[in-house]
Amino acid sequence: MSALVYPSSNHSVLPENVNQNVTNAPLFKGSNSILNHQSPGTGVILIRHGRSTYNEQGRYQGSCDDSVLTEPGRKLAYETGLILKELPIDAIYTSPLKRTQQTAHEIIAAISTVTDKLPPLRVTETLKEINIPAWEGLPFQYVREQFSQAYCCWKEHPHQFQMGVSGCKGADVHRCGGDKGEFYQSQITNPRFPVLELYAQAQQFWQDILPHHSGQTILIVGHGGTNRALISTAIGLTPNRFHTLQQCNCGMSVLHFPAGVPQSAQLEALNITTHLGKTLPKLKEGRQGLRLLLIPSGDIHPQQIQKLTQLLEDVTLNFSINHDRDNAQVTAAQILQYHPETLQLQVSRNDFPQVWQQTIDANAASGMMDSQPLLTGLIVASEAILKRFLGQTLGISTNQLNHLPLHQGKISVIHYPCANQAPVVQGINIGEIGRQ
Repeated sequence: MSALVYPSSNHSVLPENVNQNVTNAPLFKGSNSILNHQSPGTGVILIRHGRSTYNEQGRYQGSCDDSVLTEPGRKLAYETGLILKELPIDAIYTSPLKRTQQTAHEIIAAISTVTDKLPPLRVTETLKEINIPAWEGLPFQYVREQFSQAYCCWKEHPHQFQMGVSGCKGADVHRCGGDKGEFYQSQITNPRFPVLELYAQAQQFWQDILPHHSGQTILIVGHGGTNRALISTAIGLTPNRFHTLQQCNCGMSVLHFPAGVPQSAQLEALNITTHLGKTLPKLKEGRQGLRLLLIPSGDIHPQQIQKLTQLLEDVTLNFSINHDRDNAQVTAAQILQYHPETLQLQVSRNDFPQVWQQTIDANAASGMMDSQPLLTGLIVASEAILKRFLGQTLGISTNQLNHLPLHQGKISVIHYPCANQAPVVQGINIGEIGRQ
């Protein structure tokens, strides 16, 4: 694996004297804990880079290195570092692109206010963003309009999306299959599959890194696409679900590898943005369609319910559905005390996620969701039922649901934007970091 230790390029990506016998190193310790397990294995904290110039301009970034952090992007990166400053971080990895290294240095500067014993920043090519040279630097709207078929393939069938390496911006996609059959835009030379390549790159990263960090906590500062591929390959999501996981600028995700090997991970948290002053992640696909807030019922502590109530106090909740078991009604009623106009419904069927999904699919097929302003619903049910919701969205089987632990007092978010757009898991186990 090609990598270097910043600022020198004369070092290996792996430390020479890694303690392989360290165990029981939780991802977040003490007062900053968002995880309570004390199990051995490898903990991974993933941060997407801060807001960049191309983010601000609405342009595709890919693996080009023209985009750099904005001043607000630097500020939020530093604030993210302050959240991490009490954590025992054993290794820090980032990509070779400027926007991630700038983010990493802001995080390191914040952590350095309490310790001077940070490990060196290690730069590796296997964390580089997806390579889409024909679109890099182009505005999103321009690509949607000028390369509509290619864009359709990119969004609906990312695993089949092809791009040439010649850099010609007009001849970027050759073929795309799927339910709508095949279409041809123009012949390209040396066609590549960018998403498949990114997933292979992510798998290579895990294979190279995990054996050297048993019982340790790793911090990764990466890109939106790269982080999605890392998470997907860690929990067994296929490349056709590439756009299903959201990663916000400086959003925080957490993986735990109890066995310390690829595809063994538990996704303990996805895309937390509360440390950035955002209760819920940004609606990347626009304020339309349907957004579901999933909260596990069961033996939830009153203090946890109170904090959820405070967290959602200013969020508009159009409706609420709670299961009739596991104290779901009590939990929902407490959360809704500041939402007197919310329509409240109760269900008794254990298969209501499947019924709900069928209804959503029918509404999407009829076009009812295309122009619908955003509706937000609260779903309170058992962990098993909510896992099925998430499993349907992510396309994973029942025996893979153990990769998705849901924690009491935390929120998971699914957004159904409109017809012809796959639902997006915006966050899993969202809550106030550092408070239980």
